[in-house]
Amino acid sequence: MNYYDKIAPGYNELHKKEQLEKINKILKTLTKKEINSKILDVGCGTALYSNFFKNYTGIDPSKGMLEQTKANVIQGNAEKLPFKDNSFDMIISISAIHNFKDYKKAIKEMKRVAKNKIIITLLKKSKKFKEIKEYLKDFKQIDQEVDLILIKHLK
Repeated sequence: MNYYDKIAPGYNELHKKEQLEKINKILKTLTKKEINSKILDVGCGTALYSNFFKNYTGIDPSKGMLEQTKANVIQGNAEKLPFKDNSFDMIISISAIHNFKDYKKAIKEMKRVAKNKIIITLLKKSKKFKEIKEYLKDFKQIDQEVDLILIKHLK
């Protein structure tokens, strides 16, 4: 059992407000067409904001976190996404990238399965913040209080 499996039952209670604030800021950057497009949420956790999207799929390695949702989710890793190339219109990843075993490989996978856009939030207090921010320097950066929002248009 990993850390996230252990905290899964109380995760939404602990982090719901912060996660909803992040997703609401992201939603303000999206068009209605994008919100209704085919979305993959990498490192979705409990997928607590899945209902904001019409065609949502989440992926997370934590079985415990996934058991907390009724959303369309699968267990898996960011570094090896089990989807065909260009399977999703948009990829989101909310405060998860710093937990990936190999964030560079995960970004390559996201770019492989995304058609149009990738949106990542990076926790400022992460030990890997500067390293990941530098790696994603070609992403548009929107500074927020707790996170940095990174946006990459692929077309």
